[in-house]
Amino acid sequence: MARQSPANLAFNALLFCALGWAILAYWIVASHAGAMPHLINTLACAPVMACALRRFHAACPRRLRGGMRPPGTHRAGRLALALLFASGAAFGAALASGSVLIVAVLALACCCMPWTRCRAHRQHLLLSFAALAAGGALALAASARPLTIMVALPAAWCLWTMAALLCIALCGSELRKNRRR
Repeated sequence: MARQSPANLAFNALLFCALGWAILAYWIVASHAGAMPHLINTLACAPVMACALRRFHAACPRRLRGGMRPPGTHRAGRLALALLFASGAAFGAALASGSVLIVAVLALACCCMPWTRCRAHRQHLLLSFAALAAGGALALAASARPLTIMVALPAAWCLWTMAALLCIALCGSELRKNRRR
């Protein structure tokens, strides 16, 4: 497998953090829980999300995120968001089937996708994550089986662990780079 860019690894870390948070948020809303589980979910996700966001901004400078849009990028942006929506739907279908292993395999497959080559993913992080969450929520809502905590919690922790490992790998590569200087 080709070496992934730091920006792509950081985007995947952000993607996994957001997806893990969305999975538990979906379960919390579906189970009619109060505000405390939402707070615990957010506090559990926040450190890894902050690290991943910091790594993304370090790996993908503003000049790569902004700039003029060449003609035809609207269609490419819609296609990129549709691909992320489909990825979210695949995660949702895996959760609906009750298999955390399939969620982990899909997460590993997402690590191979060159997400940051798409300008839409570099420029509009929130829109990218909204498309992912919408695809997952739609697939879960269309499922006949309800999402249980015995599937939601291990899947979210699996995604958060993968995000944390990606952040550690990115920090390690930055430390090695600084040591060489």
